[in-house]
Amino acid sequence: MDTDQQELKSIGFWGILEKTFKIIYKERMIFTKITLCFTLPLTIILIGYPAFNVYSFQKTLTIPLLFYTLFLTGIIFTVIFFLPPTAAIVYTITCIYTAKQFNFKTILRVVPKVWIRLMVTFAIQSLIMLAYNFVTILLITPPIIWLTAEWISNTLIILAVIYLIGFVYISIIWSLANVVTLLEDLKGYGAIKKSKALLKGKRLLASSLFLLISVPEVVGQIIVFVIVRNAINNEKIGYGNICLLVTLGLILPVLILLVQVMQTIFYLVCKSYHHEIIDKSYLQIHMDNFFPAAYAPPVERNVQLEHSN
Repeated sequence: MDTDQQELKSIGFWGILEKTFKIIYKERMIFTKITLCFTLPLTIILIGYPAFNVYSFQKTLTIPLLFYTLFLTGIIFTVIFFLPPTAAIVYTITCIYTAKQFNFKTILRVVPKVWIRLMVTFAIQSLIMLAYNFVTILLITPPIIWLTAEWISNTLIILAVIYLIGFVYISIIWSLANVVTLLEDLKGYGAIKKSKALLKGKRLLASSLFLLISVPEVVGQIIVFVIVRNAINNEKIGYGNICLLVTLGLILPVLILLVQVMQTIFYLVCKSYHHEIIDKSYLQIHMDNFFPAAYAPPVERNVQLEHSN
């Protein structure tokens, strides 16, 4: 990447957005292939999952075990399709950053090799989130039991705000930990601990980027849920709702691509902010050692991030 560490250190919210769009536009062919191969299937899962939940809940209401089995199955499929786009996009950005030769076949060979590493980090993060939700339930239960009705609502609102702040923070740590897992010799709790350290001094920036992408995604999920629930209850779906679902199906892959590219750039910004040397030669050696079968022949072109003025 032409951008040096001093410039990376000073990049803020708009700088990360600008660099993200420039990278995607300049390498639009490779990112289009990644979107069609990885993020589009994930989008189908994300759109279909609410429909699956609503339908399975109504059909298996009298069989709780079957419902929870189907629910967990859906989560597993979501995870399976969520991790490959992360691996593909982080690897691509790293190749661009280090001017390493690569092609789409290289990316396809890389993804299966790093999937297990990402799963380890995901498993640890899931346990952390499970513990966080358990503690939240413990905190919510006493007010519901002991407080009067007029106090319960105010207390629950305060606890909900605190919960959302913690949820966003944990989610940001996990997103950054995925990049650490791929670009450093860390995984699981080690990657999570490193990502937490990198976030120091950049929490507000990270939260802004997270909310920028997450809010549209959540709104899209709510729209899908409402459309599906009404369609099941009325046993029909209107043409307008179909068009809306198709539109969401086109927007969500772009949002997923944006968030993955941004989190990789954000990782480089955090490294520079903490004066950690980003050695391009080390990253190249790391990728060659970590993905020895993923080397692309020298006939491919070198790619570099466009210099930000």
